[in-house]
Amino acid sequence: MKKPICLLLALSLLCAGIALAEEKVIDPNNLSQSTTVTFDVPEPVTDYTVTIPASVAFVDDATTTNMTVTIGADSTLAVGATLLVTLESSANSFQLKQGGSAIAYQIEQGGSSLSAGSAVLSWTQGEEIPAAATLNLEVTGSIDGLPYGAYTDTLTFKATVSTGGVGAGHDGFEELPPFEW
Repeated sequence: MKKPICLLLALSLLCAGIALAEEKVIDPNNLSQSTTVTFDVPEPVTDYTVTIPASVAFVDDATTTNMTVTIGADSTLAVGATLLVTLESSANSFQLKQGGSAIAYQIEQGGSSLSAGSAVLSWTQGEEIPAAATLNLEVTGSIDGLPYGAYTDTLTFKATVSTGGVGAGHDGFEELPPFEW
């Protein structure tokens, strides 16, 4: 029993000696010593959620409907970064199609018409996360004489993060894969 305790005591003294050896001592023969100070800046955290509806339908014979695009309340961006959500494209050039038939429609936000590449929602780190963006869809083409059935289009939205801050335009935006509904 004494041997294991003596061995542990000797080992702990050896470790203490190594720890003490890392310290610098100022003595009368060497009045100046230096030390290194280190601080690691953590990698910036960018973690956000952008939510779009899986699908949007015009109900019954209504020619208008709406959809919302939101940024999650628990989203985070690196200091100075901006998240920009755009309406990237319409697969059918803003026409609802079935076979060879098409119905034109438009999308508006706040009274302004949106086209491919239009900004839908933007948020800069340090600011409050904005309220949901409401997009209003309206059938603008005639449906007279068209075959009955479901007419569809696919909208693609894109989220990009800029590390350039406000006023950086589109320079510095990181391209992320588009998402569709």
